[in-house]
Amino acid sequence: SLWESTRLKGRVWGVPQDAEARPFYYSKLLLRKMGWSEDEIESLDERVAAGKFTWQDMYDVAEEAVQTGIVGEGDGWWHRPSNGPDFLYYYYGAGGEIKGAGDELIFDKKAALIVYELLYEAAQELKILRPNKLDGNWDFHKDFTSKFDKVLFVFEGTWRWASWHVNYLQDLGGEDYLFANVGFAPIPANERGTGKPITLTHPLVYMVSSKSKHPDLALLLISKATTRALNTDYAVASGHLGILKSQLDYPPYTSAKFLSATLTLLEYTTFLPNSPYWSSYSEAYYLGIQAVESGDLTPKEALDVVVEKLNNEMGDNVIIRD
Repeated sequence: SLWESTRLKGRVWGVPQDAEARPFYYSKLLLRKMGWSEDEIESLDERVAAGKFTWQDMYDVAEEAVQTGIVGEGDGWWHRPSNGPDFLYYYYGAGGEIKGAGDELIFDKKAALIVYELLYEAAQELKILRPNKLDGNWDFHKDFTSKFDKVLFVFEGTWRWASWHVNYLQDLGGEDYLFANVGFAPIPANERGTGKPITLTHPLVYMVSSKSKHPDLALLLISKATTRALNTDYAVASGHLGILKSQLDYPPYTSAKFLSATLTLLEYTTFLPNSPYWSSYSEAYYLGIQAVESGDLTPKEALDVVVEKLNNEMGDNVIIRD
């Protein structure tokens, strides 16, 4: 599936160098405080993967955690504190498409409105998400989420697992602390959208410049670097996923418990579009997210502003789908 991320107009333009996924992390520590049994906690990943624990279920549990004082207001569910690829899988999960038959990008108003309504509900109505969560403060975000004793649910990346246990949890047992107190699964299915769990992968890729004087030598170097041994060394150290099927039964990889467990997330993955128009599209879509979470605009008002911005900045390069 990683090859799909390198395709443009039917051609492959690069070789994947790494991969990751963006899981749904949940605090076993806080779920225990809420009275969940060990069986309920340990089966949550399977229920998410089967579509039996949905995005809406997540909201319900997060709301309960806030109302009962297990977590503070706004700390039932967190996402990243700034714009990034993650927000696209919200749109995909709501049933949105982004690539059509041509070069234009698609903006599905129905799917986008579902996203804006969900985020408005989380921040402004249920109070499970901080209305100022998009403050760009990554240092606070990483520190505050690391112990999973203050935030119940977190949408993050696989690479954050390594960051948490290496940089924040050494005094508490490192990775052992995470396995004892944190679970992970695909992003829960959106009942109002596709009804299927999801994630997103944004691989880095090797490419050979058209101006290279020795393209064959460059390709040979890439092939020598793309081995299960070298890629596993990198993946284990950085919290990224393997790129080769041969890593599935490679002992140094399979012995890395977290990586081998999360490799199956690629079954649910989606990708960013390979498009020169993605930046403009992403910035407009994110503007709506900021507006509804802060309460500056209602979901419908935000949608109208985003559509106007897309039309003004992208013109014929965007298709607005009603």
